[in-house]
Amino acid sequence: PRDPFHFLEHWVDGAPKPGDANKPVRWVTLGEARRYCSWAGKRLPHTYEWQLAAQGTDGRPYPWGREKGNDTFPDPWFGGDLPEFPDVGSYPAGDSPYGMADAIGLVWQYTDAFEDDRTRSVVLKGSSLYNPMLSDKFPASPQVGNWYFPTAHKVTQHNRLMLMDESYDRSGTVGFRCVADHPDGASGPYHTHSMSSSGSALLQGGSVDAALAQCLRHGGARGDCGAAALGAEAPP
Repeated sequence: PRDPFHFLEHWVDGAPKPGDANKPVRWVTLGEARRYCSWAGKRLPHTYEWQLAAQGTDGRPYPWGREKGNDTFPDPWFGGDLPEFPDVGSYPAGDSPYGMADAIGLVWQYTDAFEDDRTRSVVLKGSSLYNPMLSDKFPASPQVGNWYFPTAHKVTQHNRLMLMDESYDRSGTVGFRCVADHPDGASGPYHTHSMSSSGSALLQGGSVDAALAQCLRHGGARGDCGAAALGAEAPP
């Protein structure tokens, strides 16, 4: 990348640490995530696609149902440093009706970006397990949780990340998943079409779930090419 500061900071010498091949990929910018998905023949999901895949069509507030349940996503972490992240797919009880894994509570996920004459931002879905608490010595009224960037555990919720530059935008709590257009699906925009549980225009072969953390694998030629694609300069 043009600016390598924090790029794939959780990796060592350009590859995941031993035992981390199934961890979520983090510390990448929106543009780097887009370039990797494009290299893989896919793309980032639109916000409405992400929500449909995570929620289904029955209006449930969580991917697994209407109430928060046990073992559906990782326990929140409130410490001062980033915790060890679990492997993707470690909480199958939290899967959505369409089989979307790790929709919430693991890492924030890139979706649509917006810009005007002065600002750029990207909509993040899914929330992260990292939820730092304010110190009791903080010079303000007592507050619960992270007031600056609150969690969004319900699939109807989101957060917005202001985009500045590559080194600033990379984060240890933001990842991504890629989606593939179904070859037999309706043409976009997909929010004008319905979905049934027997088929999906958004998800195919589990690739959406795998892409969140397994898009860059250690030891294979495809993984090496993927890492190269992720670090490549944006096409003209």
